[in-house]
Amino acid sequence: MTTNPRFCGICDQRHITKPSSDWCSECNQALCTECKDLHAIIKALQHHSVIPIANYLSLGTSFSLVDGQCPLHDDKYQLFCQSHDCLLCLTCLEKHMTCENVVRIKTKNGLSEIILKLSKLQSQLEDNLRNIKIQKESALREIYQIREKMNNHLNQIESALKTELCEIMDDQCHSGIDMTLQEVIKEKANVEHFSNRSKTSVNMDQIYKRSLACER
Repeated sequence: MTTNPRFCGICDQRHITKPSSDWCSECNQALCTECKDLHAIIKALQHHSVIPIANYLSLGTSFSLVDGQCPLHDDKYQLFCQSHDCLLCLTCLEKHMTCENVVRIKTKNGLSEIILKLSKLQSQLEDNLRNIKIQKESALREIYQIREKMNNHLNQIESALKTELCEIMDDQCHSGIDMTLQEVIKEKANVEHFSNRSKTSVNMDQIYKRSLACER
């Protein structure tokens, strides 16, 4: 079985090699996307701290939660040397007496748990930021679509009002003007006719007066 965190440990047990996407600190195991989903729906495992594998790898081996026996001295690991980034049993400690950064595994695991939880929180906050960005973009698109619909609706109203106004002006104004124009033409003709008759009457009167003068 592989111990490489870059590959899914569960798939490896089935002799399948798949790249890992996450790390479970309680199971001390790397998970691929499919195994992570299965891990999440198992009730007994739902409280486990699962973080992206990239975050786990960034912690370095100094923060790996390892629990086992020292193969050199057949003794349980109890210490961790931060200077050399390695686990120590009590016998191994003899070669690290001059190292200043030797801590008990229990303390080391406690720090690892804190870092893993902070990494999980970091991932959650990053997810929240991504979700906020997605929601913002969605809201902006919706506002734009509403504005487009409003513009189209206003354009339709404007076009309808212009058409209606033109029809009303054409129907009422043209018909009214036409009627008035016909009346003006008729009245003008009457005036011209009366004027012509008046001129004729004046001429006849003058002729009559001249004829009377000649008789005298």
